[in-house]
Amino acid sequence: MSTEQTYKNVAEHCSAYHAKESYYSSQNKSGDSDVSCTTCKHFVNDNHCELDLLDPIVENHNF
Repeated sequence: MSTEQTYKNVAEHCSAYHAKESYYSSQNKSGDSDVSCTTCKHFVNDNHCELDLLDPIVENHNF
């Protein structure tokens, strides 16, 4: 399983990242948001990317 830092790094480099709708409403007051696989709509309940992009991005960027 990947660490939260890995999820953040992957999401920052993922062209398919798209924040979950419910995540937009949970941003802090300044509008800042943490980009992470866990906040992406493609990251499903059993902790994997339904587009299978996590492993290729980790391998290409040596996270």
